[in-house]
Amino acid sequence: MVNNVLQTARATLTMPLVWAMALLFAAMETSSAFPVGALQALSHASDPTFAALGEPELLSVIAYGLLLAAARPIGSAVSRPWLFAVAPAANVLGMLLCAGASDSAYGIASAWIGIACVQGASALLTVMVLELLCSCSSLWVLRAVVGSALVNAPLAAIGDGAPLEGAIAFLVTGSAALGLSYRAWRCGVWAPCADPVFKRAGSFPPPLVVGLAVVSAGFGFLQQLLYQQDVGVVVGVITGTKFAAVLLFVVVAGLLGSAIVAMLAKTIITFATAAFLVFLAQGGYSPLSSALMSTGYSLFEMTTYLVLAELALSLRVRSLSLLSAFYLIETAGYLAGCSLETASGSGGLDERMVAVVLALALLVCAVWVFTEKHMNDLLWGRGDEPAGDAIARKSEGGSDAGALRAAAGGLGAEGATHPETPGDPKAVRGEGASGPYGQGVALVAERFRLSPRETEVLELFAAGRSATFIAELQFVTTNTVRSHIKHIYGKCDVHSRQELITLIERAAER
Repeated sequence: MVNNVLQTARATLTMPLVWAMALLFAAMETSSAFPVGALQALSHASDPTFAALGEPELLSVIAYGLLLAAARPIGSAVSRPWLFAVAPAANVLGMLLCAGASDSAYGIASAWIGIACVQGASALLTVMVLELLCSCSSLWVLRAVVGSALVNAPLAAIGDGAPLEGAIAFLVTGSAALGLSYRAWRCGVWAPCADPVFKRAGSFPPPLVVGLAVVSAGFGFLQQLLYQQDVGVVVGVITGTKFAAVLLFVVVAGLLGSAIVAMLAKTIITFATAAFLVFLAQGGYSPLSSALMSTGYSLFEMTTYLVLAELALSLRVRSLSLLSAFYLIETAGYLAGCSLETASGSGGLDERMVAVVLALALLVCAVWVFTEKHMNDLLWGRGDEPAGDAIARKSEGGSDAGALRAAAGGLGAEGATHPETPGDPKAVRGEGASGPYGQGVALVAERFRLSPRETEVLELFAAGRSATFIAELQFVTTNTVRSHIKHIYGKCDVHSRQELITLIERAAER
């Protein structure tokens, strides 16, 4: 086990994409201090609207809106070599211009241009990183998300000690690592998932759009309170809670299969709601509320990467359009939360009442919006013929009757009944991997982003084991196994065991 952990850690830390994500996101976090400083300079100007027009979150909304509107021309340029130099250079230029902000006409113009450069370049770098992440297999996505979060935490703390020098160093090395990642991807170092067997038309259901905006607004409100504290407090809270968030993310990802995203969403909302409750109980900011908020927000960021990578595989829309739309909704919600906190802090709104409303909205989202069904529908589609329902409807003699009996009662691939008493677990688990479909199962799992638990179920199911047998072997309920099988069918776009076996055989032949 120790050797496996060491090998996984070595494979993760040698990925250029891990370092690209960690360095570039640390650079963007560090460079965000410059627009804030420019806004402070603008606040002394004769016209206070200057500060409002230069709000970083507002400019981020505009930047993602422009990326969404111009997704086609920008998408064709995302992998061009010159963009790896232009994007970080624009960020550096923006930081320098923000540093020269003042209440003079020149200083105001410098601040506007600088804030726009920083926010626009940060948005572009984000979608460049995530577009590459969306081309990775499920295993690489998990490794990249966890590895980059672990590396990012100490880097962000180092960058805050020397903002300009640290941000420039991170941008240069991160851009180089991103370029290496693109080259490694084109050379086939990791298996891309850009050519799945099926694609589906999809969109964000309105409840999930509202839920994403509400969660973002909650974090925006709470994070504004944190950013009003000393720099040392901000850095300490963010760094410490990021490690806690990574641990939670790994635990949830390791224990759950297809329900990972729904459980992560509920965990995120739990932390945000707890932060609001602590805020209300103590009548204002407290280190505990900030720690809860920051942990939840770090989980929120990692879950966002996971969801975007999954959606980019199965939807027909351009990756850049998907990423821009997702971040546009998220940033707009975050801006609304920041605005609510600013308004309540200036006396325009009752701060406690705003916190109560946001906390109640989060609870509504947890119960009725971010359910496992809704998340599965978003990630893999409703499916005009969902695997489980289609099989049930055709069980009275239809073409999928055999698949129903196989999923529920123990028919093997050739129609023979297998015993229901588990034998040696190692021997049984190895049956699928070492059998005739072993290589094909691995390729299918990699290509269609099956979770580790789904892959294990697929191995046994393809080997002819029944749902009851698999449930006893894995110490879960039969309904859980059937749910895994349904999700496997949905991801692979098949409706019977025989279609699944055919897909595995074709993958092995290739």
